Amino acid sequence: MHSNQTHNHRQLIRLNGSLSWCYRESKRIIENMNIPYFWLGDGPDTISTTQYSQILGQETSLLIINAHQSFDANLFAASSGTLCGNGILLLLGPTKIKQQDIFYQYIDAKLKLYPFQVIQENHRPITTLIRYSAQKNNLHLEQQQQAIHAIIKTVTGKRRRPLVLSANRGRGKSAALGMASAQLITMGYQKILICAPNKNACATVFRHCKANSELQFIAPDALLTQKPNCDLLIIDEAAAIPVPLLMKISMHYSRIVFATTLDGYEGSGRGFALRFQQELDKITPQWRALHLEQPIRWDKNDPVETFTLNSLCLTQSATINPFYSKKDEVQFIHMRAVELVQDASLLTTLFSLLVIAHYQTKPSDLEQLLNNPQLSILLLCQQKQLLGVAIINNEGELSAALCEDIYLGKRRIKGHLVAQSLTFHCAQINAAEHRYARIQRIAIHPTLQGQGLGHIFLQKIKHWAIQHNMDHLCASFGATKQLLPFWQSLGFSTLRIGMTQDKSSATHSFIVNLPLSVRAQQLHLKIQQPFHQQLSTQITRHLQQLDSSLIVHLLKEVHLKKQTAPQDLVSLNSYINGKLPYEFVEQSLIALIFNNSLCVLDKAQQKLTIQKIIQNKSWAEICLHCHMQGKQQAQFTLRTTIKQLIEEISCA
Repeated sequence: MHSNQTHNHRQLIRLNGSLSWCYRESKRIIENMNIPYFWLGDGPDTISTTQYSQILGQETSLLIINAHQSFDANLFAASSGTLCGNGILLLLGPTKIKQQDIFYQYIDAKLKLYPFQVIQENHRPITTLIRYSAQKNNLHLEQQQQAIHAIIKTVTGKRRRPLVLSANRGRGKSAALGMASAQLITMGYQKILICAPNKNACATVFRHCKANSELQFIAPDALLTQKPNCDLLIIDEAAAIPVPLLMKISMHYSRIVFATTLDGYEGSGRGFALRFQQELDKITPQWRALHLEQPIRWDKNDPVETFTLNSLCLTQSATINPFYSKKDEVQFIHMRAVELVQDASLLTTLFSLLVIAHYQTKPSDLEQLLNNPQLSILLLCQQKQLLGVAIINNEGELSAALCEDIYLGKRRIKGHLVAQSLTFHCAQINAAEHRYARIQRIAIHPTLQGQGLGHIFLQKIKHWAIQHNMDHLCASFGATKQLLPFWQSLGFSTLRIGMTQDKSSATHSFIVNLPLSVRAQQLHLKIQQPFHQQLSTQITRHLQQLDSSLIVHLLKEVHLKKQTAPQDLVSLNSYINGKLPYEFVEQSLIALIFNNSLCVLDKAQQKLTIQKIIQNKSWAEICLHCHMQGKQQAQFTLRTTIKQLIEEISCA
């Protein structure tokens, strides 16, 4: 206890007993300490409880977390960062954890590895064991001052030298962003934009800026659409924004600070560090990096922080990068959560891999991985090395009555994303009776990508799904021009596209499917045919923001006709010879594009053709996106492109 106070470390004290006893003792501690506190989770009627999302960026010296029923990983990881040095975290828990709660059993075993006090019901009085002294005032601000200076230099120094500011939680990163913004505003820089997955994520920045009118929040999708001018663009929690979006932002803006939490509740920034910084080297090789190491509110080697990072697999795996030999066999392993939790090293390595591969991995995903009986954990290994991991969600097999309720929009069933969507959105009343193996996550180790392991792994997953009598192997993901061709190359085809863009990724959600049984093939065709018929209309309306190169890949799935109708050819020939205006031949052009491959055109021609004919963008937008001098040049280029396409088709 005294060593904690000497080192400005935080204490975690476990109260294990009946819920009424935990409540009673917690209230006694609150009265004795007589300091402000946060209580998270259910509490007694006399206690004011709060949501963890409401306290992010705030500070407290007493934090009470009710983990009596279950251990909420997101809540714990997020709220523990509000606890100051020398603060006390009371963790309320049962005397005995339920056997089926594998995740809580795992957390309990981890807690026992740390020097945390455990106070059991019917043991000695608790109040004599807790000593509290106020936090030391000597905050470690040296690195934060360096960060403020580096942020300001991004604006006052040479152009196109973005700053990548990284830190673990509690290092004062957000405060530095706010204070630097305030200084820049006093220096006369009137427009500073801050972009983040949501406005709540940057509340601390606004609190430390004061001059809030000059500091403006903008969502990622709005930033890309509007591209407003600014003196400085701050991208906060950049790890939670997909790399392709960050690339587009990097190309447009010359004074940017990318700030991210590397190990934290928002999802890890390790994948960000790996993928994004490689891309940044190509776009702006003069970029600078600053990592904040020293915590501000507590001292280094704080046991609460160490427990949080290690136990929730938020730290990087210490495993050496695997080596893959094409000559040797790979092993496909179906592992149960009970087995995985026995192998701490494998669990950390596996979860590390999932975190690197996906920008939105959260601590609760570890809880799901260990506790959700619908999930199957599949590994690709070679010589005891983990090469890849896939998490499969087993969906469907619902009763006819439940299917009807979903079809009529009366019910929504958690955990059946694809089965439910095909039933309701695609109007197939029996779809959710089928069995679906939905690939929820799939990852190949980053150092081994590009060697065909993804294809090998998915073929093995397909055989596994067939052996387990699945009707469909499917996936749902934010589609990009890199991702969709990968799934298509393995025989998957698109059955549905979400109508709205995801605000943080600016992508549309695609459902891709591979039918495995006879009845699955029949259902697949019943959904696919109307989807193809509606596609031309949807792309001009709800899907107008789809990337044109993504549409090129999507059109490859549409069943092509062999010949263009004679009446269409007459109109098209009149158009390409400069007689018939574009507006009089639109329908014939749409039919031409949907019925023929665009692979004979270069990328610039494909973009122009898709954006004008299929997406129905205005000539002004075409000039902007395709770098044309004016409407006349855009019209001439399109006409010559269509002429080339028709000539290629005629020769084929």
